[in-house]
Amino acid sequence: MGGGSVTPPVSANIVRAVELAKKRGATVTGIVGRDGGFTAQVADACILIPTVEDQLITPIVEGLAAVVWHLLVSHPALAVSKGHWEQIAAGTVSGHAT
Repeated sequence: MGGGSVTPPVSANIVRAVELAKKRGATVTGIVGRDGGFTAQVADACILIPTVEDQLITPIVEGLAAVVWHLLVSHPALAVSKGHWEQIAAGTVSGHAT
């Protein structure tokens, strides 16, 4: 179930974390592999990765989640600094010309 469940107990720690975040007024986002779970139901924004193989739901979702995280942290509007390879391409690494 996408992002935890109390019954049956699946990733109950995620359920507790999302509950606490919502209680404190935080924005909750998620990347899930099924649409019936807790995160999918209560998140402010949630990406649902379609199931392509029932036996590979978790590894596919977790792998694609890593891609999404990298896209987010490298987005020019969000990045604090350029990645190492991007610094090399720009001609500077840690403030030094290359």
